[in-house]
Amino acid sequence: MAYQAFYNKYRPQTFDEVVGQKAVVATLKNAIKENKIVHAYLFCGPRGTGKTTMARLFAKALNCQNGIGKQCNNCDSCQAIIKGEHPDVVEIDAASNSTVDSVRQLIDSVSYQPIMSRYKIYIIDEVHNMSNSAFNALLKTLEEPPSFVVFILATTEPQKILPTILSRVQRFDFSKVVKNDLIFNMDRILKKENISFEEGALELIASLSDGGVRDSLSLLDQAVSYSGDNLTVHDVDTLFGLMSIEDEIHLINLISDKKTDEVIKLIKSKYDKGIDIIRLHNDLIALYKDALIYSVTKDSSLLEKANVEQIKLIKDDASTLNNRIKELIVSKRDYRSADNVFAHFELSILDLMTSENAHPTPILQKERPLEVAGMNKRVQETEQLKTKPVVITKTNIKKGFEAKKVEETKTEDKIVYNSDDILNLMEQADREERLKVESKWGLLQNLFASKTAYEARALASCKLRLVAKGILLVTSNMMSEINKINNKSSQTILMDIAKDVFDKAYHVLPIADREFKDCYMSYKTGKKVEMKEPNIDFGDEKKETNSTQFFDELMNG
Repeated sequence: MAYQAFYNKYRPQTFDEVVGQKAVVATLKNAIKENKIVHAYLFCGPRGTGKTTMARLFAKALNCQNGIGKQCNNCDSCQAIIKGEHPDVVEIDAASNSTVDSVRQLIDSVSYQPIMSRYKIYIIDEVHNMSNSAFNALLKTLEEPPSFVVFILATTEPQKILPTILSRVQRFDFSKVVKNDLIFNMDRILKKENISFEEGALELIASLSDGGVRDSLSLLDQAVSYSGDNLTVHDVDTLFGLMSIEDEIHLINLISDKKTDEVIKLIKSKYDKGIDIIRLHNDLIALYKDALIYSVTKDSSLLEKANVEQIKLIKDDASTLNNRIKELIVSKRDYRSADNVFAHFELSILDLMTSENAHPTPILQKERPLEVAGMNKRVQETEQLKTKPVVITKTNIKKGFEAKKVEETKTEDKIVYNSDDILNLMEQADREERLKVESKWGLLQNLFASKTAYEARALASCKLRLVAKGILLVTSNMMSEINKINNKSSQTILMDIAKDVFDKAYHVLPIADREFKDCYMSYKTGKKVEMKEPNIDFGDEKKETNSTQFFDELMNG
């Protein structure tokens, strides 16, 4: 026989074998027992939680030849459903049958009597993919089908279904399956397969599956294929690019002790071995969260990622844990736009060690107009929320989380410039000087362990675009990095960094990639501006330097 994946081989064949979903099973059993079978059901919930399986089991219970409510798995009806060959149980994939014509064909077949069973069962999977016109065509039939027809609709996105459809069905919400039930199910399967295993390996797989039974069995199948007859924690870590909890806690404590060299070496060695960086980032958030919850509640039942003994190894206090969770959540948002995922993670971790007292503030996107080449274009800039964030401190934990206000960033501290200033810099850019600075850009990493590390890392994450009039114009598509240095108070430090690395005390003007490219296109199309000293307010006097014509290659790279 061809190999069967675990999630197919061990698909539940009776209600009693279903993993989780006890409320749904109990309700369907009672409905059959009391003969309260309605004409249409909606099974909704996350992927892999048993919606389609439950629909097949319900069809089996309605049509078993040994009596309604039975699931003997031996009669012709049960066997036909198991094999997917039952003429009266029709499964439809709405993703590929979403048109009105498909629905009309279905409606035409509804009126025919069952061939071998009590009920004709129509299981429509991923029903949210149906078009509005298809839904409307189904309305009348769904409301008043023949007495021998039952519709079972399944979806992961019930919010996309028309309210008129929702009002005609009995809805069952499937929840994510708890970790212990997933582990119990995998334990049962591995024992049937005569495969030895470590409990920790099953715990890891259950965590990775995020409450999905199918996902847990798919991951288990993959892990068994890798490990053979003995599944270990090390096998799971290696296969899925995981870092052990012990190593993650060791990393957290190295961060707490500010051992920069050891931190960088550890994460680089793990990355070289294939660690999943984004998953590690999420794991650190989960561990910090567990540690914070336990430090406040002392309730071990609330822990999700680690046990009490492991959590007690984490050195940070509640206030630090709270701040680091916030910083990691903020930096997590930038992975989509990061060119180098590992570099972004590395910078995020270094931020934790150098900005311990920083309290990340949520940001809203606000648009402002930028007049470029006669067109009113929009560029994104960030604006601090007017409400002040709160932090948890040792003092206010005991007083019921009383809010401690954090000082707002003063908007007048931001560097002031306009699009004409950027066009002036483009006109007066010095190509040779830019190449000279660019050749030394990598030396900024030498300052990552210094007192100026916060600004040096932010500058290193930006891209040098041009050098003109004693100014380094840099860009980034990550607004969080721009905000770190887009202020007058950072200029003195940035000038000192430039003096150390580039042998000249340059001012630094950080702007968004999109804004620079808009200005560049305006420059290329020949927008005329009055050539003068760029009127950029860095908070002090600027020094003049020699400059030459702007060249197209400043956009290269």
